[in-house]
Amino acid sequence: MAPRESSSFRPAWASRRVITAGAAAVALAATGTATALAAHHSPADHHAGSVKARLASSACRGGPTGAAYIALPGYQAFDAVNTANCKLIQQYNVDDTRVPGTGTYDTNYGSSEEGVAIYNDTLYFADTGSDSVAVINAADLKVHNYANPAETIIHVGSDPQGLAVTPDGSQVWVADTGPQTGEPSLSGISVISTATDTVTSTLNLPTDPRDIAFSPSGTTAYVTTGAGLLVISTATQRVVGFVPGLGNPEDVAVSPDGNTVYVTNTVQGVVDVISAATNRVTGTITVGQLPWGLAISPDGSTIYVADGDSDAVSVIAAASDTVTATISVPGDPVSVGLTPDGSELWVGGLTSGIVTVFDTSDNTSVGSFVVGYGGEPNAGDGEEPTGMVLTSTPTPEP
Repeated sequence: MAPRESSSFRPAWASRRVITAGAAAVALAATGTATALAAHHSPADHHAGSVKARLASSACRGGPTGAAYIALPGYQAFDAVNTANCKLIQQYNVDDTRVPGTGTYDTNYGSSEEGVAIYNDTLYFADTGSDSVAVINAADLKVHNYANPAETIIHVGSDPQGLAVTPDGSQVWVADTGPQTGEPSLSGISVISTATDTVTSTLNLPTDPRDIAFSPSGTTAYVTTGAGLLVISTATQRVVGFVPGLGNPEDVAVSPDGNTVYVTNTVQGVVDVISAATNRVTGTITVGQLPWGLAISPDGSTIYVADGDSDAVSVIAAASDTVTATISVPGDPVSVGLTPDGSELWVGGLTSGIVTVFDTSDNTSVGSFVVGYGGEPNAGDGEEPTGMVLTSTPTPEP
């Protein structure tokens, strides 16, 4: 999950947030710095020969077949990575259109996609800078054609940052966080039909939504907000429950059996455990400082929590709700993802620009790589891996 702009009391890295792009004021660093933007792009820098020479080399061993797609709002792009060896196949720009009326090839690098979701081969990016969702077919990605992935752009609400696809793939729900200034609130949820790639309804909210997760049946959506956890019926699109007192919650995940909801409580440094039957907190698990992203193993036995301010990942046994291991991950880890078979945990460092990969059988590192181009130790600075999805389908390679 990407850091949000709504928590002014948080540590410096967490409050550097949104890089607004309208006036190119991209707020965050949840997304990127002005330096990263300025240093960033010219087509000449990215032509096929140059890009090929600068791609980072393989840095991991023995991973499963598949692909990882990593959102890099600081570079207005995403990486497509081979999960078998961590080889960067390509970095693609998102929603960066030609500047109209100039008669040149100037491109408007105004996007900053923070959230990413996938269903089958379709990628969905929440583009905070452009108030849109970009839809991209991963099977159609063209290596060495970084600026032109075929994409559909859907205008949504203000400052979309998190999004999720319903289990049946029919809808995408988008957390329109809003600028958090003034009245009335611009916060809400945009509901997109994947059949038509259009917004079919909008749920207005009095407070900022951060992340969204669905029950396995798809009947219920869980939405973290600054005030607590909203429980929403997907059939009626009405709030049917609310869980307050969760300490400015950020990420949310649901157990595979649908019985338990886990929320990162960023203020108290805990994970709140919530019964889906009663919408009540049944326990808390003490983790590190500023817990952010969550991932649950496919069998539901293990929960992984990125503790950004502790430079660590907490490993939790779901059966006992206890931390069984703490993995050191320097560089402000905020995003976590698991390969579909659960054999590897991928962790993105916000300030380091490094993704570290762990074998989940013993929590040992099998390698790491710098996001984006270059492969040098500081090449990923400012790119900020805020979200990632992993699939068993390989990404197109040359």
